[in-house]
Amino acid sequence: MIRIFFTIISLTLLSSTVWSQRDYEIGFEITAASGSNLGGTVGGSVKFALVDDEEWAYGPSIRYQYFWSNNSFTGINNNASLYGGGVFVHYRFLDWFFLGTEIELLRNPFPVIDPSKPWALTGFLGGGISREYGNIRLNLGILYDVVDALRDPLESNPSPLRNSYMIRRQNPNPNAGVQGELLPIIYRVAVFIPIG
Repeated sequence: MIRIFFTIISLTLLSSTVWSQRDYEIGFEITAASGSNLGGTVGGSVKFALVDDEEWAYGPSIRYQYFWSNNSFTGINNNASLYGGGVFVHYRFLDWFFLGTEIELLRNPFPVIDPSKPWALTGFLGGGISREYGNIRLNLGILYDVVDALRDPLESNPSPLRNSYMIRRQNPNPNAGVQGELLPIIYRVAVFIPIG
């Protein structure tokens, strides 16, 4: 499955029609969902964008994130790395907004449900603000992980980006034990710089 995924990406990039008369941008996304002396995550993504008609931006991406935990109460310290690649498509409109999808295949450092499947697929849909400031474009987006929302939590590993989810649905009965669940919604901040 991994070979098929990367073969499709490679064929898309090497196609002669892809490289003709387009603008190119390189994007940087910094992920710092949390961080303290007790633990956190830091990392990001690099995206190579082919831009058509100043509206469509698409291309490959690579991601790396580092997680750490320093539990002073239990004395347990831990760290792990997440990495992988994917593709993205953004539609920019009205010089202010974008809609898009991002699909990534990531090596999950926490395959707790099924250790034999360390790779996890993420599939985000969303949108946000996309504004050009001089020579750079700033994207601020909210994305929903459709793949993780459809995943069975009892039979498959959760998304490795789960620690970046930002909204929790509360249990209406707090005495029931479970305090709610995280919704698979994240924010993304990216800067795109034209090249060539």
